[in-house]
Amino acid sequence: MINRRTLLLGSLASVGAIASLSACTPRTPEPGSGKVTVGLTYIPNVQFSAFYLGVSAGIFERHGLDVTLRHHGQQEDVFGAVLGGQEDIVFASADEATVAAARGQELRTFAVSYQTYPIQVLGRADLTIDPAGGLEVLKGHTLGIPGHFGSSYYAALAAIHKAGLSEADVELVDIGYTGISALTGEKVDFIMGFSNNELVQLESQGLGGTVIPVFDADAPTLVGPSLVTVGTRNSDDVLRALAAGMKEAEEAILADPQAALDATAEQVPAMADPVQRESAAKVLEATSQLWLRNGKVDVSVDPAAFERMGTFLAEAGIIEALPEKFYLQLG
Repeated sequence: MINRRTLLLGSLASVGAIASLSACTPRTPEPGSGKVTVGLTYIPNVQFSAFYLGVSAGIFERHGLDVTLRHHGQQEDVFGAVLGGQEDIVFASADEATVAAARGQELRTFAVSYQTYPIQVLGRADLTIDPAGGLEVLKGHTLGIPGHFGSSYYAALAAIHKAGLSEADVELVDIGYTGISALTGEKVDFIMGFSNNELVQLESQGLGGTVIPVFDADAPTLVGPSLVTVGTRNSDDVLRALAAGMKEAEEAILADPQAALDATAEQVPAMADPVQRESAAKVLEATSQLWLRNGKVDVSVDPAAFERMGTFLAEAGIIEALPEKFYLQLG
């Protein structure tokens, strides 16, 4: 999922911005009303710019929706609000939604924003390794993850599995949300890092290091940030409209990134600082590339990718078996 604690611009969000976007009481949408509350994981950030622009530019409205955005609190469970009725839909990682579905929650992914899974293996700059050796270089090294949960953990297991190694060959170290400092402070040899977060930070600071891809672009093992609903709470028409609005907003951002930065600046006042705006622009560039499939924005659900993901999660012991329903193809 989007790294909720280490977003590059996380420290820029004001309490007021979070409060203004939050809703605290459960709500039941009126059938056919077009009113939809969308949950965004944690603090305002340019990675959510498609939603900010979708609202501010009237894109969702043109699709017949009245969208309210609700940012999560720091300690809030990813799916707690959507399951509890405070949100209708949540923007979260499909792998985490799949795990929750396998554990009995009625979560369904219906649109995929990141067509490329965003997590890679990032290595210390001082390590003498050959990245051409692939993920096998992890053997005998330490690999930092926030904890034994969530997308970074699943991606770490995928990396180990792809390398033909076992967890006995690689020491997984819980480092919390301190990936950059853990890596540059030599507390670990590698970290699982987001291409639109930790990698951007390392490059911006000129710290270098090794980047090792984990997933094949044509056959990814996991599926990343997506739109997730609960059971049949929302009609297919509403889900299609929201997916279409997200797609249109992403296309608009690719055509005019400054519009996305302007929309984000309304939520992140510190972006008035040119340095912070420049940092946000780098994150936006990295994020927007993740939206593309074959060079075009695509938000469709690929059943083959979801079946691969479910099979892997079961084989890795994260879930006992594939849930009966964990994604929707809306057509």
